[in-house]
Amino acid sequence: MMTAVESIEPKKSYMKQFALFITLTIVAITGFAQAGRISKNMTLKLRVVDSIERIQYGYLAAVADSGIIMLKSPVVFDQTLANSHLNTIAYHELKEVTIKRKGSVGRGIWMGSVAGFAVGAVIGAKNYVPCNGEYCLDPGRGGQAIGVGFLGAIGGGIVGGIIGSVAKKTFIIGGKRENYKRMKESILDRTYKSTPR
Repeated sequence: MMTAVESIEPKKSYMKQFALFITLTIVAITGFAQAGRISKNMTLKLRVVDSIERIQYGYLAAVADSGIIMLKSPVVFDQTLANSHLNTIAYHELKEVTIKRKGSVGRGIWMGSVAGFAVGAVIGAKNYVPCNGEYCLDPGRGGQAIGVGFLGAIGGGIVGGIIGSVAKKTFIIGGKRENYKRMKESILDRTYKSTPR
């Protein structure tokens, strides 16, 4: 026959295991939920004006605490290169930095075309009037939506290409650390996306 003390011991053991399970689950969830940064795999074109008014063109590899790391050949921005000893231009030598995403014109054309087609198709379908005349060609509501959609895609592509060609950001550094720090934060916000908490 089991005594009262013996029947309590297994319950305590199960409670300890359950508490340990809950604790480990909370630790695991918290660990996975920490905010991190994921690279957007961007290639950024650079135009750098230094303190003696020289202009250099290249691609931004990373932004270190001491300055920008610039290469002449296209490279995907990777902040892990910030500690490397590649071609670094010190922040106190920077007067002005202009950054533009590589391929922004093509992306602008593509996005503008898609948006233009969608808007044109809605307008075409909404404004459809059936043809009642003897000598007319009636494409139907769907045909008119597609036709006007293609016209919208052409217009949207042109506008998107223009916007993409002028989409750049210029930072005035003037050799000042605080200006460089603001530029660095802006670039990191642009090139990395935060994972949800």
